[in-house]
Amino acid sequence: MYGLDQSLVSRTAAGRRLRALWLACALGGLSQSLGGTAGALLAQQAGHSGAVAGLPQAMLVIGAALSALGLSEVTRRHGRGVSLSLGALTAAIGCAVVVLGGLAMTLTWILVGSLFLGAGNTAVMLGRYAAADLSRESERARAIASVLVATTFGAVAGPNLLAPSGALAAELGVPGLVGPYLVAVLGFVAAAFVLAAGLGVRAEDRVPPAPGSTASRPLARNGVAGLAVLGAANLVMVAVMTMAPVHLHHHHASLSAHIAGMFLPSPISGWLTERLGAARVARLSGVTLALACGLAAAAATPVRLAAGLVLLGAGWNLALVSGSVLLTADVPESLRPRREGWGEVSMGAAAASGGAASGVLATAGGYSALAATTGVLAALFTLVLWWQLRGAATYAARMNGRTTVLPAVGDGGGEDRIDDAVGVLCAQRLRGDEQPQV
Repeated sequence: MYGLDQSLVSRTAAGRRLRALWLACALGGLSQSLGGTAGALLAQQAGHSGAVAGLPQAMLVIGAALSALGLSEVTRRHGRGVSLSLGALTAAIGCAVVVLGGLAMTLTWILVGSLFLGAGNTAVMLGRYAAADLSRESERARAIASVLVATTFGAVAGPNLLAPSGALAAELGVPGLVGPYLVAVLGFVAAAFVLAAGLGVRAEDRVPPAPGSTASRPLARNGVAGLAVLGAANLVMVAVMTMAPVHLHHHHASLSAHIAGMFLPSPISGWLTERLGAARVARLSGVTLALACGLAAAAATPVRLAAGLVLLGAGWNLALVSGSVLLTADVPESLRPRREGWGEVSMGAAAASGGAASGVLATAGGYSALAATTGVLAALFTLVLWWQLRGAATYAARMNGRTTVLPAVGDGGGEDRIDDAVGVLCAQRLRGDEQPQV
């Protein structure tokens, strides 16, 4: 192309799309955190009872799980740009419905809006896979981590805008808790615009099924492990953190340290996943989660409790990056969106289960018993994962005289390794690579 290196042109274009994705995820994270923070208080006001305060979050989790499979199918048919933009617009509509519910003080509308808001959470989380698609196969982990870092800025800034958004609502003559959702509407609309303009609709994003592949292709060992890692980490994290605000009220600790632990270690998690392999980092995440739960259970001071929550967030981050790579690394690109959707369903179902069980366990034995129980679950999961992903972390597949490093998920026979190698190589062929990537 007029003397320009085609690979350089492609990488420059991918960089522009990646920066647009970062901005959109930051806007989405900001909007999501605003809605998530104000939802419980608004529901409590509308329902005149603290018993309904948790319903908006429950509806958001359900909406995220339901929208995951739908958005993954849109991705397969129309590409990332259309799918993520649709998720952001759906969330904007949900925020608008919550605004109407807040004006009328109608709990039903607030819950329905929260259900649609879940699509925004799914779009933000699926953004990590869009970043992976824009990177080389060997750089998928770091690309996933970069989106989590961008989301951090929005997620941390969101709660700090509660007071200004409340003041904006007062200026407009509406209830103060409606203000955050007004800002969230604008944030999600802006995110949808950035996604549509930055990612666009490209013919190459609509990948046809690979020859001989089916949408119902059974999960290999690493796919099952990826689903398990994502689900188990979310269950442990949500179970411990659901009751944390009540417990932290007595320990005078801050939740901001936990949020920082959830997202800020993303570059380290990405680097470790590339250096050590997703299998080893997934095991490390299980150990970290178990240690964090033990530290939280035994915490006798606010400092120790805060340290446990930071470690809990870091373990979740390790699991998110490594689990995402395990789930999608060994399949043709055309089959990845459906796996990604099921990954979000797994996380949503785990979050709902952890949130429901946490109240029962905390009521029966206190917060320490809750943390200790989840710590035991994390330890047992680590042992199962160690067995499931036993063997070398990587193996080499040689083709055309070049070596392709692929993730190994077990020490099974050569047929398992050949199947995984063929899956990745087929994905590279679909993208038009002349040679397997080193």
